[in-house]
Amino acid sequence: MESLDMIGHLDNWSVSIQLDKKEAARSIHEELNKHTDHFDTQTLISYFLLESRYYTITGELQESKRSLARARQYEDNFTEVHRYQHSFAEGIIYYYEEQFEEALMSFEKAEQRINSVVDPAGLGEFHLIKAMTYYFLDILTLSALHAAKAVENLNSVEALNFLLARSELVQGMNYMELSDYETAEKYLHRALATCKKIENESLLASTNLNLGLLYVTRELPAVAIRYLEEALEKKQERIELKTLYLLADSYWKTNQTAKAMKAYTAGFQKSIDSNNTKMKWEFAMLHKKYEDKVNFESVWQEGIEYFQKINDLFNIRHYSKELAQYYTENKQYELATRYYLLAII
Repeated sequence: MESLDMIGHLDNWSVSIQLDKKEAARSIHEELNKHTDHFDTQTLISYFLLESRYYTITGELQESKRSLARARQYEDNFTEVHRYQHSFAEGIIYYYEEQFEEALMSFEKAEQRINSVVDPAGLGEFHLIKAMTYYFLDILTLSALHAAKAVENLNSVEALNFLLARSELVQGMNYMELSDYETAEKYLHRALATCKKIENESLLASTNLNLGLLYVTRELPAVAIRYLEEALEKKQERIELKTLYLLADSYWKTNQTAKAMKAYTAGFQKSIDSNNTKMKWEFAMLHKKYEDKVNFESVWQEGIEYFQKINDLFNIRHYSKELAQYYTENKQYELATRYYLLAII
């Protein structure tokens, strides 16, 4: 392979990885792998750093770590770009392992060398991943700041619509969490429009799910149903339980009992089959709220105890607040106080 052709292959590989085009990335990886014995040191470093990124999108995190270790064998020959790529790749491994604080530290190191990145795709991707990291750390204002930078870098290049849609999606999620529902709605609909320009069923389903969640949060279940049904149609296992839960809730709220029971039954059974105890409790509690009200109190109390055991603060607060309101309405003030206190932990 001639050097110019080599540069082209590495660039195409990088773009395929950024845009999550797994099949194209796999094909380029196989081709490049045939020629590693002929790489000079700089090319070999670039290859190993990109190989680490490649293995993260295929879910092979141990292989990703091995590639990063191989690159470090030539650390004395790293350029500024290599040092940036190394810290960024390291952060992405931590991100996929859900070690978000460690990921953030790696991204901070990468950002010190961000001036070595000049292309909109590289800059946009960096700010997107950092925004998502801040989101999962519940540092929403900084997440929104980096999501805005990602959108700014990506919105003028049509080929980067996959990264743009993800950036608009995370920005919508940020504003939803910040209770700025109008801005959240704007970004989520922008994400949906961008998604429809590309062929990515997973991203389209996630965007529809978040629009459904937004309208559930705004107490507009009839509006939410349309987006949740479209999310479910994409058959994305990663979000299926959450979608079924919100659909069942929305159907019950709009007096569509038969559809609600169908969604609940499917979700409850899938949570058992997948050994997802957290979602099993959520479906059980939802059912008691609408159908089996005799056992509502006992099951909700047990469910909240389970969430305490696994330190699920969101669900402790969410269900305790609703149970406290129930006890207040029924003038059981001692129990209401107990659960209000849990709701503010």
